[in-house]
Amino acid sequence: MRPRQRNVVIFGETGSGKSSIINTIAQKQLAKTSNDAHGCTSTAQHHPLEISGQQFVLIDTVGLNLGAADTVPATKAEKQLKRLLCELMSSRMDGISLLVYCMYSTIAPHILVKAYNKFYSEICQRKVPIVIVITGLEKETRMESWWDTNREKFEGMDFADHACVTALWEHPSFPDNITRRIAESGEILRNLVLNKCLDLTVDDGSDLAVDKNWLKQIGGRIVKRRQMTNWK
Repeated sequence: MRPRQRNVVIFGETGSGKSSIINTIAQKQLAKTSNDAHGCTSTAQHHPLEISGQQFVLIDTVGLNLGAADTVPATKAEKQLKRLLCELMSSRMDGISLLVYCMYSTIAPHILVKAYNKFYSEICQRKVPIVIVITGLEKETRMESWWDTNREKFEGMDFADHACVTALWEHPSFPDNITRRIAESGEILRNLVLNKCLDLTVDDGSDLAVDKNWLKQIGGRIVKRRQMTNWK
């Protein structure tokens, strides 16, 4: 048995802040970012990173649902992400320790459902944990309040956790409240990766071995959901 590389795949729509999320977690400019709605990531980028003494590889992916003016056409972007996920999930690779779906706070619900079903349910077959990160919340008095208001949008989807953050980078012109939310977002995201990432191992002669603790968590949520259904 040997430990696998902890791959954290960050995916989502173009302009949702995927690259900025990586920089926020790293506390430095690792990934190239864009100031407009067009994607700036044309191929998957791997960024090795240490968080609290632990090693991770944050994988920045091409934005989904891209238009003709964007870096990569929509169909090609989806194929690239599908190929990446399939390769990582194969027994030859180190697997996926965490999927991070990044979405802007104003995203249409049907786009979220499509991405969840296609890339998590179908391709990854729900074999790894997935979390959701909501960006664009720097103007909220309390960023977590967005989740309290919108949690019903995620019914039927099994996210291991969520994070309500801003993907802005610090700037001297920002007021103190925005600067505080930027610092808070970095702490939230680093804890999210640390707490929800799987520690996978390779078992000789077998495929990817999933962390038993995560399987217990999934089982517990399924039982709880069935109990709630019975009570209704």
